[in-house]
Order: sequence, then structure tokens, then C-alpha cells
Amino acid sequence: MPAMPTLFRYLLLCCLALPAFASAMHPLSLDEGWRTCGNPPSAPAAALQQLVRPGQLLCVERALSLAATPPSTQLLVLSALAASELWLDGVLIGSNGQPARQASGERAGDIDFAIHLRPQQLTMGTHHLRLLLSMQQVPAHLTSPFYALYLVDRQDYRAALAWYRLPPLLLAGALVAAALLFLALTLLYQRQRHWAMFAALCLAAALLLVVEIWRSITGYAYPWHLPRLYAVSALTWLFSTLLPLYFHAAYRLPRWPLAAAVLLACTALAGALPAHFDARCWQMFLAGLAASLALNLGALWRRLPGSRGGTLIALASCALFLLTGSQFAEGGFALVVCFLLLPLCAQLLAQLLHERSKAVRAQQLENQLLRKSMQPHFLMNSLSLIGELNAQSPQAAETFIEALGAELRMLNEFAQQPSIALTQELALCENYLSIMGTRLQQPCSLQLEGEAAGITVPPAILLTALENAFSHNRYRRGALFILRSARLAQTRVLTLLLPEGETRPHAGSGMGEQYIRASLHAVFGDDARYASEYVSEQHPAGWRLIFTLPAAP
Repeated sequence: MPAMPTLFRYLLLCCLALPAFASAMHPLSLDEGWRTCGNPPSAPAAALQQLVRPGQLLCVERALSLAATPPSTQLLVLSALAASELWLDGVLIGSNGQPARQASGERAGDIDFAIHLRPQQLTMGTHHLRLLLSMQQVPAHLTSPFYALYLVDRQDYRAALAWYRLPPLLLAGALVAAALLFLALTLLYQRQRHWAMFAALCLAAALLLVVEIWRSITGYAYPWHLPRLYAVSALTWLFSTLLPLYFHAAYRLPRWPLAAAVLLACTALAGALPAHFDARCWQMFLAGLAASLALNLGALWRRLPGSRGGTLIALASCALFLLTGSQFAEGGFALVVCFLLLPLCAQLLAQLLHERSKAVRAQQLENQLLRKSMQPHFLMNSLSLIGELNAQSPQAAETFIEALGAELRMLNEFAQQPSIALTQELALCENYLSIMGTRLQQPCSLQLEGEAAGITVPPAILLTALENAFSHNRYRRGALFILRSARLAQTRVLTLLLPEGETRPHAGSGMGEQYIRASLHAVFGDDARYASEYVSEQHPAGWRLIFTLPAAP
């Protein structure tokens, strides 16, 4: 997992600070102890959650006991789908909209309403609080239009509200920037499906954060609350579907249309279960995280690139999601998204930079391979031999020219590919040995022991080893090279045996070894190894080159 950029760390710290600052506010809840107006004090009290119902005009009252006079201005905060009026000790202290017995006469109030109360209004002792509510425009299927009523210090409320808004807004801005970046990369640089999916995922998350926080930023009349909840549900469904689809595209798993249809159906089913809005969003998000974790575990089992980091991110996000519990809608979503998308963005950027460096290295290897194919001594010796063969046997000269042309054509074709099949590499080597056999007038061949199917190698690594053998040895009686292929656990081991000949002077610079090691690392990274050793026990004595490659899944 790459190191996270500084901006991402700051955003994570902000989101971590959110619960701490939210818990720093200590409100006095006034939800309990209410009676309908006109009932005697001996009548049983109830919670507002039980008394308030859609389509009614309700008058309730309760006693408010204060152990001490507050030192500063307090806020009486009411959150409900209602028009309301509030009295304290028989004095009207605030109104929100216009309560009425009929929907035609009601003027809808804001969903969140706060009244400033001075210390002189809240002296130590017992006070009388009366509340008039009308819920004429609330849909009947909502079980309770009431959310909260509490008394809180004004400064604490403002500080908590600011910290409640800040992390989601910062995160939404970062997600929009990431979406624009990957959208530009997709359109202008390289069309990668998982880049486009990640851009859509970031945009969906940013919109969801803005819609979720919109209530605390601007407020609105309570009839707009239900459309906002539907928008939150739709965006949660979209995000929960796009998340596993992104992992499916990132790992290049098969059957994309089928996977998309199944994931869409699963999240839609989770959202259709009977529950209130927050619970449905929780269920859809859980379905998306579970599907993402399953895809990452499958990719980890198949040893796909990036699966370790993706699995760790998915596991951490699932654990954090479950820890948020009932606070998911109030800020847990921003926390989970911060831990989920920002590390994924950092991982994608690191992969992009790694692929760019690999592309540059591949281009260098291609140029190096092309230069190797145009070695002056190889061409001059071959051209001299063509002249000799043409004088002795025109048919042999024609055959040699065809073999030389085929070798150069294959080198030019393979040099443009990061990896080729082992069977293609063997064809390149056999053609080269045919050329060398004609030059030396001795048989030169390559014998394969084992299977070659399903193995890919960087172009010309075996050819480079053979060229090194001819550069350092003089084979007066020809040469038999042996290539052994074996599978050990999750690796493929290729062993190339190079017989020892008469030592010849050679002023090489080690470019052949460098090319072999660099090309293996460019294609397989740290999963491939290369070793060479001199073996005197084998017959004939010579060098043993061992190529350890990752096996295909």
C-alpha cells in the first residue's frame, strides 16, 4: 500500500475529529415528560416521539426544571416535520411557520428551528414549556415526524455544527477533484474502465455527502425533507452498486454484464427491504461493502496485482462501517468513505506512476533489443558468410538469407511486446541456432524437456543467453543446449543448460545479463528471479541459468 499524500492524511484526521467534537456538545434533552394541553399533572407523561403523528394539530406541555441559571445564551432547538409555536412561562418565544387544523391553512415551517434564550429567561427553578405542532403536510406512511428537542449552549452548538459540516465538505471537494482527474485520464490518456468507474464512484460519493449535509447548511421547509431522503437513498444505491463494480473492473474479472446485473439487483433488493430510510441506506451500503470484500478476497486468492491493498482497504472499511452503527447517517458515511476512497485514490495514482515507469523502461528495453539485433559483428560475419556460401552453394546461401531475414523480422516484431509466449521465444532461438550452425558448419540445437504451453517470458531473454554463450565460447564440434520446464507450487522454473566450449577472448560489458534481469523485472516485478551458476558435475560441464517465473492463474 503506497504512502498516503499529506492532503489525504489531513482529511482523515478531520473525519476522525468529527465524533470527538460532536460529543463535546452536551445538550439537555427535552423529548420526555410531555402531556397534552389541559391534562392534570397527575396524567401519565409520554415522549414526543409517541405523541406526534402525521396530519394532526397537537398541543403539549411539560415542566422544565433547571438546577442553576446558565451563564450564557442558550438555544432551544426543535427538529420536526411540523409548523410550530413555543411558549415559555406563558410567553410566546418563537414560531416556525403557521400551525393550523387543515393543510390549506398551515404554512410549513423549517425542519430545524432554533430559539435564542437569554439567562434571564432560564433562571434556576421550574419553568413551564408549551409546544403547538401541526403536521398537516406530512405523508401518512411516516411513523413519526418528530426528531429532537433539546436545550444547548449557543457557542457549543455553533462549534459542533461547524465541525459537523467541515469534514464532509472537504471530503466532497477532494472527491470531485479526484473524479475530474481520473475522468481526464480516461478521456485524454488511456481508456481504462476502472478509471471511469472510480470517477463515477467519487462523483456519487461527493453528491451524497453534499445532499446529506445540505440540511445543516441551508435548511428547508419540512415538505422538502422527503424528496431529500429519496435523493439520499438513490445516491446510496448508486454508490453501493458502483463500489463492487469498480473492483470488478480493476481486477479485470470476466462476465462484466452479468456481474453488473447481479450487483444492481442485490443492492436494489437490500434497499427494498421494509425499514425506514436510514436503515435502508445502511443495508444497501452493507451489501455494497460485502460484495466488494468478496471480490477482493477472490482476487487475493488468485494472486491478482493490487489485491492485497484492496483487501486491506475493504476489510478496514467494513470494520469501520460496523463500528459507526446507528451514527452512520449522521457522519459515519463520511468517515467510511474517507477511509475507503482516499486510499483507493492513492493506490490508483501509485499504480499509474508505476505503469508509466514500466512503460518507459519497456521502451528502453525495446530500443536496447533492437540495438542488439543490429550488432555490427553479427551482421558483418553473416554478410561475409553469405558471400562465401554464394560462391560454394547458392542454395545454401539462399537458405541462410531466409533464416537471417526471419530472425530480424521476429526480433523487430517481438521487441514491440512486453512479453511473448515461450513457444515464440523457442522459435526465435531455434532460428538463431540454425544461423549459427550454418556459420560454424557444425550442428547447433536446443532441446526442450517439459511443457512450453501457457508460459510467457520477456522477448529474447533465452536468445540473449544463447548469444552470450557463443560470445564467450568456441564450439568446434557444435553445441546442444537444453531447456527444462517444471512447475513448482505457484511458480514456473525454466532451467537453461549451456555447455562449456573453448574459452574465447571477449570484452563484453555485461549488457546481456543486465537485459535479462531488467526485462524480467519490467514484466513480473519482484515475482520473478534469475540466477546463474557454473556446474562442473553435469556432462558436459557448463553454465546453468535458472529463470523462476510466476505461474499463470
